[in-house]
Formats: sequence, structure tokens, C-alpha cells
Amino acid sequence: MKVMNAMEVIIAEALTEYWPSIKMTCKCEKCRADVFALVLNMVPPRYFSKEMGFAYVKAQYFEKQMKTNLLVKIAEATSKVSDHPQCGQVIKN
Repeated sequence: MKVMNAMEVIIAEALTEYWPSIKMTCKCEKCRADVFALVLNMVPPRYFSKEMGFAYVKAQYFEKQMKTNLLVKIAEATSKVSDHPQCGQVIKN
């Protein structure tokens, strides 16, 4: 039986959509992965085993407030990663 976390797909899609407009000190793949991991840890998992389950969860994120909440979490995570990049990027003040 295959079970997946719908939030992984939803967050990955949101990051792909908004990544070009996000302002960060570093936007390398390591920093992007760190943002992805932080956001996943900020939201409750939504597991599904059938495509209908995924469709149901994804439909909830078309609701304006749910999408806004997710974007706030992405903003919080990008701020943390930007302030403390783990990729070796030197922050210049």
C-alpha cells in the first residue's frame, strides 16, 4: 500500500510558483530544500492513499484563507533560511 503526504506536493507546487518572486540572500537548491523542509514541519501532514484523497486535500487549498496561511508559512521559512543560510553563503551587511 502506498501512502503519501499531500502537503509535500502542495508545498512543492507553491514553491515552484512563488520562488521567482521570493527575496532571499541565497536561492540555491540547498536553501530551497531547507525552505521546503521548514514549511513541511510547520503544517500538519495530510496523508492519502488514493487519488481522490489527494484531490480532496488539494481542493481545500484553493480556499483563499488556506492558501494565505500556506503562503505565510512559506514567508516565515524563507525569512529564517535567508537570515541563516546553511549552504555556506556569506551574508554581507
